[in-house]
This record gives sequence, structure tokens and C-alpha cells, in this order.
Amino acid sequence: MKNTEFTQQKNRYLKIYTFLLMFLSFSFAANAQTENSKIQQILENAYTKGEFSGVVLAAKGDKILFKGAVGEANREWKIPNSVSTKFRICSVTKQFTAMLIMQLVEQGKINLDATIAEYLPDFRKDTASKVSIRNLLLSASGLPLLPDEFYVSEDAKMTDAKFVIGKYLQGDLLFNSGEKFNYNNGDFIILGAIVEQISGKSYEQNLREKILEPLNMKNTGLLKNETVLLNLASGYTFKDGNFFKESFVQIQNFGAAGALVSTVEDLLLWDKALMSYKILSKKSTDEMFMPSAKLGFVALGSWNYKLNLNGKEKTIVERQGYINGFCALNLIVPEENISLVFLSNTETQTLFRTYASQGLSFKVLNNLIGK
Repeated sequence: MKNTEFTQQKNRYLKIYTFLLMFLSFSFAANAQTENSKIQQILENAYTKGEFSGVVLAAKGDKILFKGAVGEANREWKIPNSVSTKFRICSVTKQFTAMLIMQLVEQGKINLDATIAEYLPDFRKDTASKVSIRNLLLSASGLPLLPDEFYVSEDAKMTDAKFVIGKYLQGDLLFNSGEKFNYNNGDFIILGAIVEQISGKSYEQNLREKILEPLNMKNTGLLKNETVLLNLASGYTFKDGNFFKESFVQIQNFGAAGALVSTVEDLLLWDKALMSYKILSKKSTDEMFMPSAKLGFVALGSWNYKLNLNGKEKTIVERQGYINGFCALNLIVPEENISLVFLSNTETQTLFRTYASQGLSFKVLNNLIGK
């Protein structure tokens, strides 16, 4: 009798437990679906205003929180954007260049506080001896800015970092190196040349061997204008209610400063590697992402700042990029193990106001952080 009662009671508990599991699973799924619907609606609203056309991916560790696309990869042929669409990632390339430098630092081949003169002997001595590797990574070198002609030149020599340095970057310093932030693609072209000088290999080969192949990033690489690349989006601007084709630029000239193409899924692999210290130690990664005491939010190849999200202060590691018709934004929230990637083939400023708690990127990020 007692055994029968025990069995009946056990069965009742099992039924209740199973019901609770099913209820909780349904609740979590419904909640996730609701959050996804909210984010999709945010994207569609931005698209109707001409503020965004592209792909967004959000993940917490290995769990995908949101993955979606809006707009068209090619407007002439009405080809929609998808998660497999490739985009120029513009200055997000600088994160990769910073990684190559930090790997060399970890190997003892570069000292961040040593100067350009120690690694590029042909550089103008009086300026090279005043600019440290750290200040190049901080975009605070004080070196001359690259002129507009560089970005549109069809001269093949513009893809040779040493040629570009000799032609454009050896003028007088604009200010004392390290004194202030002054965005300059030339700083990262110099860093690319240093990677080549120390390794004896091209920047592209270093990128492939040290980052892309180890992380299985099969849809990422340096882009050239003449390359026919499967699933590559075309770039556009939006003005007065209409879309227009991007203005001309020679993307390969950007080199280590901005010539990469990628997908949201590849960039998730990149972010996961950064957060798990897969190709760089925690110590070196922390140094790379440490904001400058003098320059504020500026870190080595990225930005680092605090942001209030639903009443919770979080650290944000950000890298943004823009080149005619394309915008890219890579956000990491280390405490939450969250990665949020935006790739757009329409010029927009709505991705670049996260730090001010404004714009599309902030709205999506705010939805991801639990209330």
C-alpha cells in the first residue's frame, strides 16, 4: 500500500515538474521571440528612414540573441541583404592591425613605447624618433594626414605602405606626439608597414596566418576594387528620400587602415576570440583595450567607455568604421559576454552615437541588456 502511494505521489511530482519545464521553456522562447521582434522592428523603422540597410548579429557567448537583415545588398537588381552578405568593414580593420601588433609585443618583437625609428630605418629620423608605437595605435601620432588624392588614386603603388609613407607621411609633426587624439589612417598604414618589416611577410599574409585561418574566418580578407567577390554588397547613400550609389574610392589603398571585407558571422568569431583570449593572452588583451589616461576613451585600436544600459553601468569596447557607402560597428560588452555587430551598405550616423546613448546601435544594445 505504501509503495503504491509513494509511486502515485512520485508520478504527480514528475507531471508537475514536466509541466513547469515546458512552461518555462515556452516562456523563455516567447520572451526571446518578443525581444527579437522588438529589435527587428527597430531595424525596419531605421530602414524606412534611410538610416540603416544591412545586417545585425547579437550573441551572448555561443548563444545567438538576434540575427537579421533589412534592405538590399544591390538595389539595381533588388537583391536583399542576408546574413551571408559581405560588407566592407572599413576601420574595424584597425582592430585586426592592432591585434597583429599586440601579438608581436607579446613575442617580445615590439615595444609599445619604442619609436617608429627603431622599426622603420628609412623613415624621416627627426619625426620617427618622436612617435611611439603606442601613439600610432591611439591615433595620436601628430603625423600629417593623408590627402584626398590618396583615397582615389589608381596608382598601384598606393597599396605599398612604404611608398605611401615616403610620399605622404614624412612631413613635420602637426603637434607633439601623444598630445591629443587626431584620427589619421596614416597611423595604421605605418603599423602595417612595421608588421611587414618585422615579420618579413606581407600584411595580408600575416593577417591570414595569425588571425583568419586560426579563427576559421573564411569570409574575411583584404578587398580590391577589381575583385569579383560572391555576395559582396554595393554601397549607397540616402538623401532627400532617395538612394544613390556611393562615390568612387580605391578601397585597396586603405590597406591596414580599412581594406577588410567580412560578414557578421565572421566578426562574431572574431569577437568570441577576443573575449576568450584565443589568439592573444588576457594580459595583452586587457592592455589593448585599456583606455588612455590622457586621451579618455581611446584605447589601442579601439575605444573603451562606460555606458548606462537600463540603469546598469557597463563597459563598452567599440570599433566603428565608415568609407563611402559603407558603415560598420563592432561592440563588445565584456561583463555580459555580449557581442553586437552592425554592417551597413548605406551611409549613416545612427551607428556612431552609442557613447551618447543615442541612435540605432544604442536602442538595440539597450534591448539586449536585461532590465
